[in-house]
Parts: sequence; structure tokens; C-alpha cells
Amino acid sequence: MTKKTVDRAVLVLLIVMAVLLYFSTAYYKGIAIKTSAKYVQFLSVFIGGLSVVQLGHSLLKDRSHDKLVLTGHLPRFLGLLIALIIFALVFEPLGFFIPAAVFIPVVSYMLGYRNLVTIGLTTVGVLGFVYLVFIQLLSVNLPGINF
Repeated sequence: MTKKTVDRAVLVLLIVMAVLLYFSTAYYKGIAIKTSAKYVQFLSVFIGGLSVVQLGHSLLKDRSHDKLVLTGHLPRFLGLLIALIIFALVFEPLGFFIPAAVFIPVVSYMLGYRNLVTIGLTTVGVLGFVYLVFIQLLSVNLPGINF
């Protein structure tokens, strides 16, 4: 299977999922119709729209017929899978911020990024964004230790 075939198949799948997600909001009841349904509809339109744009770009761009080789990235994939499992296991007792502060730099380094300043700024940016938007603005109670 070629890379462009996989790319296009995933994009079509995302478009179908976005459409199904949008229409699933018709089954919301009560106050969720005015609140959660609008948010889910926004996300589905956003994801579907971006997928359509990317699919159009993929169809217009002539890509090579390189074969998709998954085994070349197997150590990185397994490392990422193990990191995600560990993150999921420590998320509940430690909360979001401590595991994420470790997870983001470790995965970044594992995936080949070596600029420590960029990794550090990205980690601080993600944690700051989550804190400001979810804790301060939306008052979401994340599990475990919160600031």
C-alpha cells in the first residue's frame, strides 16, 4: 500500500466520522442541545473542513508511489505506546500536570526532536494553555493534584 493511498483513506475516514459526529447531536436532550451539541457541531465542522482541505491538497499534489513501511518505525511506535500507557496509569493519582510535564518532553525526544529549548517552551506552552483554558476559564476539575 502506498503512502498517498493511506493518507487519502485516513482523510476520507475522518470526513465520514465528522459527518456522523455532527448528525449524532440530533439525539442530544435538554440543555445539552444548546451547549454540548453546539460545541460538538463546531468540532465536527472544523475537523471535517480541515480534512476536506487536506484531501483536496493531497489529490492535487502528485506524490510519489512510495510504499508504506511500518517496521522501520517500530521502536518509536512501541516507545510511544508504552509512554501513553504509563501516562494513562499515572494520570488519575498524579493529575494531569505532573505526568504531562514528563510525557511531553520524553515523547518529543523519543520522536527525534533534540532542541531542548523548543521542547521546554512547547511543554510550558501546552501546560499553560491547559491551565488557563480548562482550569481558569472553563472550571474543569482535572483528576488528582491541581494547582
